[in-house]
Amino acid sequence: MKRILPCVAAFALLIPSFAHASMLRIAVVDESGQPIWGRLEVLGPGGKMYQPLGALRDLKAGLHGVQPEYLGSFIIHGDCRMEVPAGQYRVVGEHGTEYQRVEKSVAIEADGEASVTLELRPWIRMAKLGWWSGDLHVHRTPADTQEAVQAEDLNFCPVITSWPHRKSYEVETGDIWRSEADSTIGIDARHWVTLRNAEDERGGGAWLMLQLNSPLENFEGSADWWPPALNFIRQARSQRVSQAVLPWVDAEKPFWWEVPVVMAIEPADSMEILCNQLTEYGIEASEAWGRPREHSFAGREGWLNYILSLYYHYLNLGFHLPASAGTASGVLPNPIGFNRVYVKFSGPFSEGKWFRALREGPSFVTNGPMLFFQVKPQGEMMKASVEAHSPQPLDRIEIVANGEVIDWRPIPPGTNDFQAEFTVDPQKYSWIAARCFLREGDTLRLAHTSPVYLPGHHDCRSDAKYYVDWMNNLIQQIKENPKRFPSALEQSKELDTYAQALAFYQQRFEQGCAAN
Repeated sequence: MKRILPCVAAFALLIPSFAHASMLRIAVVDESGQPIWGRLEVLGPGGKMYQPLGALRDLKAGLHGVQPEYLGSFIIHGDCRMEVPAGQYRVVGEHGTEYQRVEKSVAIEADGEASVTLELRPWIRMAKLGWWSGDLHVHRTPADTQEAVQAEDLNFCPVITSWPHRKSYEVETGDIWRSEADSTIGIDARHWVTLRNAEDERGGGAWLMLQLNSPLENFEGSADWWPPALNFIRQARSQRVSQAVLPWVDAEKPFWWEVPVVMAIEPADSMEILCNQLTEYGIEASEAWGRPREHSFAGREGWLNYILSLYYHYLNLGFHLPASAGTASGVLPNPIGFNRVYVKFSGPFSEGKWFRALREGPSFVTNGPMLFFQVKPQGEMMKASVEAHSPQPLDRIEIVANGEVIDWRPIPPGTNDFQAEFTVDPQKYSWIAARCFLREGDTLRLAHTSPVYLPGHHDCRSDAKYYVDWMNNLIQQIKENPKRFPSALEQSKELDTYAQALAFYQQRFEQGCAAN
């Protein structure tokens, strides 16, 4: 599918005229010189951004306190031209995480014409290594998404098409629930979009229910806190057949108030630790209406560490929970696939294969570096091998086990590729993972693997106590805010559900931890 920009003759009739207007022509090609999809920024005098008429832009995303460059970007295939005032311009081209970002400067004189060719080259080819990328949280129209996944070279994108209480973001999909309707769009052998996906985002938090077989009952009429999210998660799970992994439930962020409730009773299949508040040009470092972080998690790094710590608590409690990633492109100022998760499998694509690979591993999330992690027996010990690559300088590699950094390697300045080996006693830990960071910029750029599970026992009493306290706080909130629910009967039912979750964490505390 291509969006062809109008030719100059038709263009000139429609675009605004500038005094002493000039023409800027931009071509986007791959390393072989062939036209390629790309996302561009054209910045002129005073930082003003320009776009050709008809180019695809993300017009619904909000600024959310970060820098505005993404909102001025646009997507094209091959080439475009635009009328601009004279001046000095900076043209930026991108083609997703696996390609080098390219910047060129060009001066345009009054009534003049200038041409710029951006050659976008991959710095790594994940497809050749058997890896498939995905962004699990996207709010773009299906038509826009098909172009955007090609511009960002993202392999898999479930589009959220059912999202109650967010009417201004509704997307037109047609009747995707008819038995004969095709809800999977195969753009080509490496790019796929699916449409039967829902987000339940209300007072207690947000859950993504992906690859549904039928619509969720009473979903559109739900209130802010009632019916509970568990109702819709159970509906989604009831659509699974046999040993299928679909539909899939993703916990959109770990700091939402009701995440411990869901995890105790109907555990999510994955959890986003690279979430939509990490954007290309900044971070919205807040917990929104979720549970505020402790004072010890200060600043941007503290916000990220808070998210990671909550995820680590669940792993310590025995949950087998892969890490996931999403952008909320279309709502947050984020290109599709900026935060992405890579899974590994061979052969042709299918949604079931992608999610099964996420469940079984290996996988990792990233918004910049690529991180490969293997753990193999070495006598009575385990050898952990880590390999990190990035188009920007790496900062450090860390090995995390049961929530603690047990080893790390500083990386010499200017280093883009790094390998290291670590020796680990498998009897000391119940899980292990690797993470790496780039040197700081507008946002935090990192990669984090899903855990590898080890035979060691971990005393999870402190982790369980953390969520015991959380649940007690949540129960107190309900007692103090009965108007969250339609009547005292619904309030009582929710208190019973919370008591069930509280008992789960209390039992974990008393046991010192057994496998989930």
